[in-house]
Amino acid sequence: MAEMKPRVALGLQGGGSYGAYGWGVIDRLLEEHIEIVAVSGASAGALNGAALVAGLATGGDDGGRESLERLWRATAERSPLRGFEGFGTYFEPFLDPFVARSLALFREASAYVSPFLPTLRDMHLFQAVVRASIDLETVARQERVPLYVSATDILTGAARLFTGPEVTLKALMASSCLPELFAPVEIDGRRYWDGGYAANPALEPLVFNGHGATDLIVLQLTPFVTDEIGRLPSEIAGRVSDISFNACLMRDLKALTELQRYARETDTRDARMGAVADINIHLLQAPCELAGGEISKLDTRWSTIGALRDLGRATAERWLSESGHAIGTDSSLQTLEAVIAP
Repeated sequence: MAEMKPRVALGLQGGGSYGAYGWGVIDRLLEEHIEIVAVSGASAGALNGAALVAGLATGGDDGGRESLERLWRATAERSPLRGFEGFGTYFEPFLDPFVARSLALFREASAYVSPFLPTLRDMHLFQAVVRASIDLETVARQERVPLYVSATDILTGAARLFTGPEVTLKALMASSCLPELFAPVEIDGRRYWDGGYAANPALEPLVFNGHGATDLIVLQLTPFVTDEIGRLPSEIAGRVSDISFNACLMRDLKALTELQRYARETDTRDARMGAVADINIHLLQAPCELAGGEISKLDTRWSTIGALRDLGRATAERWLSESGHAIGTDSSLQTLEAVIAP
């Protein structure tokens, strides 16, 4: 009799081009003896999630890996920075500081410039990447792996979750809509910004919506803890961005781990308490290399994307060697304090 695979629900945090790091992590996880049964994502995590479920629906684990690679190759092929790729690896150490400074200047000026760049404000480049790489019809139609995409309602600040046929191009745009770069995305008369502000990602549906997951693996793109605050305005802005996009994940993980501890220590078991008691919670933490990356998250050159993918695979490999034994058996994340202690 074949051994039962652990049934894994994936929570995918957002983070611009750092989503390529997430690609590397997922690519490595798909080599394990696991079954992905549900996915939740925000921003770049939503894109990774959409590519993943489309590939899983049509080609299984290999299809998921191929679909993710297609997404990130399409991103690099349409990158405004693609012109810097033709100089060869020898010149990269000289070009990287120039690219970083150019992106920083663009970020600083975006609030003043973007209103006069309608193709940027309307996310035309984003739309082109999605259309070229993700089979949205399959995403909306498939029922094998439910996908939840979060966006932030501008007026209320609350999270809106899109799932099933609601996961359209517009929903992915809403989930990835950084307000300093893009115009709000309107859906059904409501306007939305990036999902990372309100649910980065949404964990509740992965635990409580009856997907039968044995394990919840949360893939983080922005570290909770950093060694330095920095003094430059760009460094301070980067840390503020990290804190902002981690706040809801920190809150949700703290609540979930505390609820699980209570559920496992008591005999009170309604359906919700049973669900949280039975699922194993894991956090695949972002490495320190991804801290303070507000500017570098805009770098979509293939050299950067490839390096992030490799970092993701290496980080996943290390996590699996240290904590992989807990998949299917116990929570490797017992308390949030264990990972944010100074």
